[in-house]
Amino acid sequence: MNLRSILAALSCTSLLLTIACSEKRQSSSRFGGGISPEALKAHLEFLADDALEGRRTGTRGHQLATKYLAAQFAASGLKGGMPDGGYFQKVALRRTEVLPEATSLVLSGGGKTTRLKHGTEFLLLDTHDTAKGEFSAPVVFAGYGVSAPEMNYDDYAGLDVKGKVVGLLDWEAPPRLSSSVRGYYFSHDTKREMAAAHGAAGILGVMTPEVQRKFPWRFMQRELAIGYNTMKWLEAGGRVHEPGARLAPASVLDRAAADAFFAGEKYSAAEVFAASAKGEPPRFVTTKTAMVRWASRHTAVESENVVALLEGSDPALKSEYVVFSTHIDHLGIGPAVDGDVIYNGALDNASGCAVLLEVARAFCQLPARPRRSLLFVAVTGEEQLLLGSDYFAKNPPVPIEKVVANINIDGSIPYVPSLRDVVVHGSAHSSLGKTAAQAAAESGFEVSPDPTPDEGLFTRTDHFSFVKQGVPALFLDAGYKSGAPGVDALAVKKNWFVTVYHSPKDDASQKFDYATGARFGRFVGLVGYKVAMESERPKWNEGDFFGKRFGRDAGR
Repeated sequence: MNLRSILAALSCTSLLLTIACSEKRQSSSRFGGGISPEALKAHLEFLADDALEGRRTGTRGHQLATKYLAAQFAASGLKGGMPDGGYFQKVALRRTEVLPEATSLVLSGGGKTTRLKHGTEFLLLDTHDTAKGEFSAPVVFAGYGVSAPEMNYDDYAGLDVKGKVVGLLDWEAPPRLSSSVRGYYFSHDTKREMAAAHGAAGILGVMTPEVQRKFPWRFMQRELAIGYNTMKWLEAGGRVHEPGARLAPASVLDRAAADAFFAGEKYSAAEVFAASAKGEPPRFVTTKTAMVRWASRHTAVESENVVALLEGSDPALKSEYVVFSTHIDHLGIGPAVDGDVIYNGALDNASGCAVLLEVARAFCQLPARPRRSLLFVAVTGEEQLLLGSDYFAKNPPVPIEKVVANINIDGSIPYVPSLRDVVVHGSAHSSLGKTAAQAAAESGFEVSPDPTPDEGLFTRTDHFSFVKQGVPALFLDAGYKSGAPGVDALAVKKNWFVTVYHSPKDDASQKFDYATGARFGRFVGLVGYKVAMESERPKWNEGDFFGKRFGRDAGR
């Protein structure tokens, strides 16, 4: 073979290798270049318009939003993702409205009786199963109400709570646990499951001063008045789907009621809170008996998840799926704030829907489809404690074991100018963390740590519904570092949560940075693109808490 032939052969080999690599990567550097700031703005302004009346789950405004999303998916070239080829997954729900005049809590003990008024001195949750009832039982105080023997912690150790009411510190968990694990253990659903597993009859929750600073009593009253956490989804037979056994409704006390509860006990409220701050709340049998009487109004509600499909190109991998998710719903119409009663939910979460639509469109514009299939899922009922995503993850249109990853977004278009970073919630739990870091670098973003780890956000957004089904997942969030001179982005974000979050002020008049939102959308798409192209599935990290508890090999 002469020199010219050798060079030609080497050139050909090089070309073939280049083509093979190109087919594997499909030039990911070009992904999402067409995501349009103008399109993001148009989507957000429509979905957050007053005409949709805040998109509360089960309302006409929410239905209009679902139709808009399905139409946009179809226009991009996506098929319906349900088995019948449609875009809508119907979710049957039950809405509960507690009737305050027929609802009461009486604490008695030590020769004293305290009658508490619903709505002002206590709030009653979880009356979805029975519309009317009453019960009376002694109260045992179980610290945080956390049973985690695998973490060498158990508030129930040595306590007999069978048939009794468990008093516990709401939205609190042992501070020595990592932030994500704490988030799992301080969730209402987890505490209900643990109380039920120990044979309790009900729950009586007390908030520490730290929790009350995060969730002031007025805020909680408004949340329930709007309808937050007032729905559950129904199983095929019409039975309420609820974690754990059927406990009696859970009561939550305001600060004055908490003082009355601990009055005359071995520990005062102040002593319990001080011990909790050190991570060592007391556990003891109280002298109190709690009698709860309730009545509530049940209403049947039907809502929809929207599901769109882009079929993969690889014969061996197209039966596996990467799920992109976000939520459609917000809070609807509620108590007036500065004369405005429509809780538009522009950031939360018209912005996430806008980004999801543009990411989907960007995938449809690629010269070749990714190897794995993609599902784009916009869920209902996130403001009802992740109901839509929980329903989808437990009733998926494809086998859940074929879902290799979930990429979730919520509040995705920055209102702080020139953000230069992102936060990847869940990055420490699976191989998806490295994938997200690579995608961030390619998109021109830094990856910053969670600025509020104690909030436990890894367990509080829709991706966690997938985690509980063993699917590695991430929640991708805008960061808190601005390239604009003199802007303290973290301070701006913290102020937003105090002054705008879950209020009518979250509307389209806010100054959104749509250009950065488009770059954030490219980052979101790139994460999923890389997962869809790799031959190996994402894996839980060795020894990870969530992988061990929920992973596909858990319990085997």
